[in-house]
Amino acid sequence: MYDVIVIGSGIGGMSAAGLLAGVADKKVLVLEKHTEPGGQTHVFRRDGASWDVGLHYIGRVGEKSRSRAFFDYLSGGELKWNRVTDDFERFVYPGIDFAVPSDPKVYAQRLIDRYPDEEAAIRRYFEDIREVEKWTVRGAARGMVPNVVDLLLRALQRVTGRKAKQTTKAYLDSHFRSPELRALLASQWGDYGLPPAESAFAVHALIVSHYLYGAWFPEGGSGRIARTFEKGIERAGGAIRVGQEVTEILLEGGRAVGVKVIDHRGPTPRTVIHRAPVVISNVGAPLTYTRLLPTNGPIGAKTAPIRALMERLGTGTSAVTLYLRLKTTAASIGVKGENYWIFTSTNHDQTDVGSQRLFQGQPRMVYVSFPSLKSGETRFHTAEIISFADESAFAAWRDQPMGNRGADYSALKQRIGDGLLKLAETAIPGLTDLVEYSELSTPLTIEHYTSHPGGHFYGLAASPERFKSNLPGTRTPIEGLYLSGSDAASLGVVGAMMGGVGAACQVLGSNGLSMIKTAMRAGVKTASNGVRPSEKKSAVLRYKEQLTETIWRLDFELNQPVDDYAPGQFARLRVGDGEWRDYSIAGVDGRSVRFLISTRTGGIGSQFVATATVSAATELELPLGQFTLLDNARRKVFVATGTGLAPFLPMFGALQAMGKLDQAELLFGCRVNADNITRQLTPMPARVTPCVSREDPPRGGMQGRVTDALARLEFDSNETDFYLCGSAAMVADARALLERRGAKNILVEVY
Repeated sequence: MYDVIVIGSGIGGMSAAGLLAGVADKKVLVLEKHTEPGGQTHVFRRDGASWDVGLHYIGRVGEKSRSRAFFDYLSGGELKWNRVTDDFERFVYPGIDFAVPSDPKVYAQRLIDRYPDEEAAIRRYFEDIREVEKWTVRGAARGMVPNVVDLLLRALQRVTGRKAKQTTKAYLDSHFRSPELRALLASQWGDYGLPPAESAFAVHALIVSHYLYGAWFPEGGSGRIARTFEKGIERAGGAIRVGQEVTEILLEGGRAVGVKVIDHRGPTPRTVIHRAPVVISNVGAPLTYTRLLPTNGPIGAKTAPIRALMERLGTGTSAVTLYLRLKTTAASIGVKGENYWIFTSTNHDQTDVGSQRLFQGQPRMVYVSFPSLKSGETRFHTAEIISFADESAFAAWRDQPMGNRGADYSALKQRIGDGLLKLAETAIPGLTDLVEYSELSTPLTIEHYTSHPGGHFYGLAASPERFKSNLPGTRTPIEGLYLSGSDAASLGVVGAMMGGVGAACQVLGSNGLSMIKTAMRAGVKTASNGVRPSEKKSAVLRYKEQLTETIWRLDFELNQPVDDYAPGQFARLRVGDGEWRDYSIAGVDGRSVRFLISTRTGGIGSQFVATATVSAATELELPLGQFTLLDNARRKVFVATGTGLAPFLPMFGALQAMGKLDQAELLFGCRVNADNITRQLTPMPARVTPCVSREDPPRGGMQGRVTDALARLEFDSNETDFYLCGSAAMVADARALLERRGAKNILVEVY
C-alpha cells in the first residue's frame, strides 16, 4: 500500500510527489494515462528527433531564484538549464517586427523609442505589472499555508486588486492611445490562452513579469524534468506507473481512500484498485469534480458549488501544433532560438469563430518555437508551429479511433499544416525549404493523450471571474483529497509546479511549508530504501548480433518472466542515466526479450546499442502499447521498413501457431539488398515482397518504395487489414495513400 496516490504525472503531480518523497519519505504512486510520463512536459520522438509538447520556455529559473531552487531540489541538481538568446521573443505584425530583450529596462526603452508620445504610460505599465504580479502570487500562495492564514489572504485579495481583476483589454485601452502599442503589449496572450477582451490583467501581468529577465529551456529537452524528478520518488519506494487511466476516486465514509484504474499496459485492459489514505489529483479541477467524483448524493452536494463555479468560468482554448523535423539547423536561416509570435492583424480579439479560417489554411496567428536550438540538441533539428483552435470544430471525428480517423481528417490536417507553415514563412523566410518531415496534432490528439476535456490544456480560464471567485485551490471538500497543478495555483509550468508545492504543503500539515523549506536547505537525500518499482525489470544483455550496417539484434534476460504480453507491443529500455527509449519487441520467450534496433540516427539509444557489450546490465519497462494483432479472417498486409519489422515477427509467430500465416503478406522496404533483413529472420509469410529503392531487387521483389507497391496493390477495403511500422515518413505516406484508396482498417503504433 502507498502513502499517497497522485493522479497524473504532469509537473504539478510530479512536484507534489517529489516533495512528499524527499521531505517526509512518503511512498508515492503516480499514475499516468499516457505511456510516457511528464504530462505537458513530456516529449515524443520520431526517428531520433524529439519535440516538447507543452513546455516551450520558462522564465525566472536563473541561479538563486525560487523556481530554480524547487527544480534543483526535485531533480537532485541533475536538471540543467540553457539560457535562451537575449532577444528571446519576436512580435511580428504586418509592417512590425519587434524583438523583446531579456532586460526590463531595455524592453521599456525600446518601446519608448518606438512610441515616444506614450513614455509615461509605458513606464507606468512596467510598474503596474510588477504590482499586479505580487497580488496574483499572493493568491496562489493560499494553497501553501494553513487555513487561518488562507482566510486572511482571501480577505486581503477580496478588497484589493482592482487592476488585477479587470480585463487585459480594459487596462490597455485605458492607458495607451496607440492601437499598435496595445497590440504589441498583448502579444504573449497565447501563453495563457485568452485574448485581451477575455483575459484578466492579473494573468497578463503574471506572464509578462515572469519573462522580464528572459527565458530558459531544459538542457536535453523538457522530458528531462519528469525523468529527473522520478529518481527522488523512487528513492523513497514510490513509482511512476504509465498506461494507467484513473476512472474513479474511491470514497469511504466521505473521504478519499484510493482510485479505480484501467491498466492499459497489457493486451487486454483490466481494472485495478489502488488504495492510499491520501489522493492528489493533477488532472484538473473539471475532470476531478465532474468525472472522477460522483456528482450526486452527499458528495455531489458538497461539490455542487465548485462545479457551478467551474461551469461559469469555463476553460481556455485548445490548439493545433505542427511538428517539423528540419534538414539542418534553423540557425542556417538566421534563427537563434527565439520564439516568434506572428499575427496577421493587430486586433487580437477578432477571433476565428469555429476555426473556419484555420480549416481553410489561413490562420490569424501562429507561435513558432525551435526546441532543438533551445535544448542544445545538435544531431536532430526541430521546430513547432502552434495556433489556437476551437475543439468543437473537430467534433465530427471525435468518436473515430486515434490514428485511423479517415481521409477527410488527414486532408484537413494537411490543409491546416500547410497554412501554419505558410504564415510562419512570412516572418522566417527559408523555413519551408528546411522541412524534412511534419505531423500535426489537434485538440482530439491532446484529449486522447492527456484527458483534458476538449483538449483544453490551459485548465480553468484565466478570466477576471476566476480571480474574483473563491476557488478552493489545493483543498477540496473531500477529506483526504487534494488538487495540484495549474487549477490549484496558476497557469504555466511554474504555476502548475506551485500547485504541486501547495498540495504537498497541505498533506504535510500546518508546518508543511516550513518543512519543505528546511528540507531544501538541507539538500537532496541520496540514500534509497532499496526498493525498485515492479514495472522496471532488471535486464542483462545476453546476445548481440549485427544484422546489417545499422541494424542489431539484442536479446536481454530479465530477472522475472514477462506477464500479459501480446505480439506487437513495445518496451522502454534504459539507455543511459535517466534516459529511456521505446523499441518494439521482436520476441518474448519466458524471461528473454528480443529487439531489433537501428543505430542509423546516432542518438543516445543508438550509442547505447553500438557500445553495449554482452553481460551489460540495464532495465526494461514492459509491455506497453495497443498495437496488437486482430483475430479475424481478413487478409493482413504488413508494411515495414528497417526495424519496423520487429513487432511483426511475433505477430507472424502467433499467426503460424493458429495456422493462419497464409492470411499474411509482407511488403518490406529498404534502400539496398544488404538491408533486406527478411532473409535472416523467421517466421515469415509465404508472400514477402522486398521493395528496394536504390538497387535492382531480388526475384519476387520490386524496384521502388513500399508506397509504390501499395499504390499498385489490389485489395478489398472491407476485407483487408493494413499494419504499418517503420520510419515516421513512410508510415505517414503509406497511411495517406491507403486512405485515399479507401482502406478502412489501418493499424499503427504511435508512441
